[in-house]
Amino acid sequence: MMVTAQERDIIRAAARIKSAQRKEAKAKIKGERKARGTATRGRETDTGFLAFLRRQPCAVRHMGGCDGPVEAAHVRYSDAAAGSVNPGMQRRNHDRHCNPLCHHHHQHDQHKRNERAFWAAAGLDAYASAAQYYAEYQGAAPSSNREG
Repeated sequence: MMVTAQERDIIRAAARIKSAQRKEAKAKIKGERKARGTATRGRETDTGFLAFLRRQPCAVRHMGGCDGPVEAAHVRYSDAAAGSVNPGMQRRNHDRHCNPLCHHHHQHDQHKRNERAFWAAAGLDAYASAAQYYAEYQGAAPSSNREG
């Protein structure tokens, strides 16, 4: 089939119009995503709070076996009462949902078994404890004696 020069020009013009429409649609979608992005739940970080936690004693030292420096342990299980949902694989919860744990308890107990069972065995509500540490960090609550 032979296409005349005039028909080629018409086809090119139609292709340019179609390409411009696609770019416009992409820009519109991208703009909607940006607008939506402000309303989605992003991870809240607070490096000052994490540093504060690393200066605290291990929250489960009463269980014994503490070893290594204290780390900020993000609570990952879902708890409707605390208004927190598990963020998913390879993702962390908000920094305000952290407790201080020594390296041993953080890596070998909290992460190697059922996290909810770990906190139950420790006799702590992980979210309530994290809220107490966060309030103490913000100066809203007096420092309590956590010697166990």
